[in-house]
Amino acid sequence: MRRTILHMLMVTVMLTWSSMGKGPDKSKVIRGLQKTADPRSWSKKALQGFSIKLWLNNQAAMGILAYGGDASELPPGDCSTGIGCEYPAGTTSCVEHLYGAGPCIGGKINGTRFVSETYNSEDAREEFVPPLKDTLRQKIWRTIAGDVTWDYNFDPPRMLEKAVNRRDCDDDGDSRVDEDELDGVDNDGDWNALTDDVGADGLPDQLELSCDGKAYDAATNPDPAGDNYDPTKRDKCHPDPNTGGLPAKNDKNKYTEKNGLPDHGEPHVDEDFAALSDNDLYLSVADTVDNSTVAPSGHIRMGIQVIQKSYAWRGSFAEGLLPMDYYFINVGKNTITDVYIGFIADFDVGPVDINSYWTHDYTCYMPDLYTAYVHNAQDRGSTPLGLTVLGTPKPLDQLRFIYQPFSAGDFSTRDSIVYGWLNGENFPSDIGTCGSPELPSDVRLFYSFGPFDSLKKGDTLKISMAVVGAEGVESGVHNLRDNAQQALKLFKRGYKTTARLPSPKLVAEPGFKKVTLRWYPSQAQGGGSGPATVWDDSNRIAGSFPPDHWRRINPPCDPPGTGSCAQGHACTSEGVLPGGRIHEGFRLYRAEDPNNTTPNDKNWTLLKEFDYSDDSFNYNVGVDSVFVDTNLVRGKRYWYAVTSFGIPDLSFLQRPEGGVDSLLAPGVESPISENATRVDLYFSAAESAGEVLAVPNPYRVDADYTFENGGWEGRSGAWNENKRLIKFIHLPKRCRIRIFTLVGDEIAALDYDAYQQAAEEKNPQLENKGELEWNLVSESNRALASGVYIFTVDALDAGGGKTGSQIGKFVLIR
Repeated sequence: MRRTILHMLMVTVMLTWSSMGKGPDKSKVIRGLQKTADPRSWSKKALQGFSIKLWLNNQAAMGILAYGGDASELPPGDCSTGIGCEYPAGTTSCVEHLYGAGPCIGGKINGTRFVSETYNSEDAREEFVPPLKDTLRQKIWRTIAGDVTWDYNFDPPRMLEKAVNRRDCDDDGDSRVDEDELDGVDNDGDWNALTDDVGADGLPDQLELSCDGKAYDAATNPDPAGDNYDPTKRDKCHPDPNTGGLPAKNDKNKYTEKNGLPDHGEPHVDEDFAALSDNDLYLSVADTVDNSTVAPSGHIRMGIQVIQKSYAWRGSFAEGLLPMDYYFINVGKNTITDVYIGFIADFDVGPVDINSYWTHDYTCYMPDLYTAYVHNAQDRGSTPLGLTVLGTPKPLDQLRFIYQPFSAGDFSTRDSIVYGWLNGENFPSDIGTCGSPELPSDVRLFYSFGPFDSLKKGDTLKISMAVVGAEGVESGVHNLRDNAQQALKLFKRGYKTTARLPSPKLVAEPGFKKVTLRWYPSQAQGGGSGPATVWDDSNRIAGSFPPDHWRRINPPCDPPGTGSCAQGHACTSEGVLPGGRIHEGFRLYRAEDPNNTTPNDKNWTLLKEFDYSDDSFNYNVGVDSVFVDTNLVRGKRYWYAVTSFGIPDLSFLQRPEGGVDSLLAPGVESPISENATRVDLYFSAAESAGEVLAVPNPYRVDADYTFENGGWEGRSGAWNENKRLIKFIHLPKRCRIRIFTLVGDEIAALDYDAYQQAAEEKNPQLENKGELEWNLVSESNRALASGVYIFTVDALDAGGGKTGSQIGKFVLIR
């Protein structure tokens, strides 16, 4: 029944980033269990990710259930049903991965076992809710690394007056770095009610625009924007839309100026936080809030607050990765001992248009990568999804890991039993048996680790995880093993992404059966400096070079103590900076593709690699900036690209059995598409009539003239009868072509001047190339029959006068 609901019509229009209510109270069925839709108006959700997309809500749950699970509130998409987690995102396969999942924490208080859960697969309970239960102040906070222009926590987004989200920078000039969380709270204690209580718009009354056009006046118009908290006054700016009455200004969440509360947007609130990714999402929940609408009344609260931070990047280095940091904070009065963290997950993997796809799953565990996963090996298009433990306060090789597959009805809602799952005592072996792809089922996944000795009042336990999507388990590109390993590498770097290398400026000069390529190492394709100056302060290998090496000298950083981040880094007192310059060389690629759009990455062939010869990386052949590609075929379209690539990096991973593995990460490479350049090797134009040829001649309908066979009729997969073409080549620069039957009936007249003019309008840099395509169709739109055909070419001068003629013939064989 649950899947029947999920296949009902979705809401047709909704923002990807949204804060939506749960809607009216209505019942729905989830796995055969009755659950009443939560009527709370402060329930919010957001879609996280790029190559992988995952729904999150402000109860710290994930998947389709995080969106609501209600048939009337399915998330938007093009799959006619809600997708809780999609990978690869943006495809037409419509493959679901996750119904519901979330973390839980268990421990002992005075010897008694307690557990609090963000999700339970048995009854879909959510025992954590946001501490603030108000739609105006409760948010899923969002920020973007590198975007110092906009604040996305307003609707619509608000332009920033100064940067407030730069990592490792003292944005507010108080000699502290990244001390203020993005959460609408005065974390660093520098908010002053006398000077800073100016409202969420950040403007004092004197500078606000008036809602009625009247200027600010302390006596007659003290609140021009109508945002002051003052229960004795009425709001003239926002009358009731139904009655027209003026509401009292007695809501501190709505009327934020002079409300005595630090508000996001005011000075000294959220002024120096650190954005990490292309889409940071932060939320806070606690089990201390009355949650009787979704949690059974018998649940005893542990006194835990959870701050969840999730990150997503657009780059290929983060393909399929959604890392998450969880901060479990003891806000209660009791010390919690023998603490375990667990994840309860109902992964439903498979294309949503296949009946009962969720019964085709199996689950398994990769102990060396601390990754549990679920996959559907039966339905084509399915891709696995995993959970990877990235880091905890304890080294991973000192933790006990429990992985157990289970089925509906196997789990429990009793704390004492769930804790027995968390610490593994309910199982003969901590690591359960992997499922078989040949014996799939509707399997769920339980994954936990610990113990952490104690969590005293005020203590914080930080756990880092990653949701990992992949195209396969252990083989092919973007497989689960590689992506999980990349998630661990990214975590070891402190989520500091490898510095981006720009592609060099590329110029291609076509010639006779050749193309000369020139690139400029000191210039980036999009403008600015070239790749040789790029510094990566987290690259261990770059940092291992001597101080006087070109990779390490003159680090691009600001003097210490200036509070500046103009260069993006602050030097130490010795004037040094970790890492170094990472550029290693260039790679030259070619693709042969008749399409007008940049070829897919898989269609490119590496022609040559150039790299610095003063190190031990790659081939040490030396760096060049010119290459001549010869023996090319005229009449074909070629594509070229020159990428920049860097030296590798080194990270370390603790083995489950003890010890450390060193992981060598390949150097970053700029995208092929960044300077991809198209080159058409046209047949040369003639000075006069007499050299024109029709090719192929004869034209045989049983022959293959598609791109794959050296022709120009497009790719074979997209070919049809309307794609048949012959070319007239070596045409004079100005001419007229006419085609006749053997008895002299004119079939078509081709205006080469008009053809050339249309081509030049599309590309003003296009020169006269002396060729023209014709689709073997008469002017009456009829396909030509087999036979011999005559063509004439009249060469013309600038005024249209004929300067010469040629008669030729071609054969069509059907």
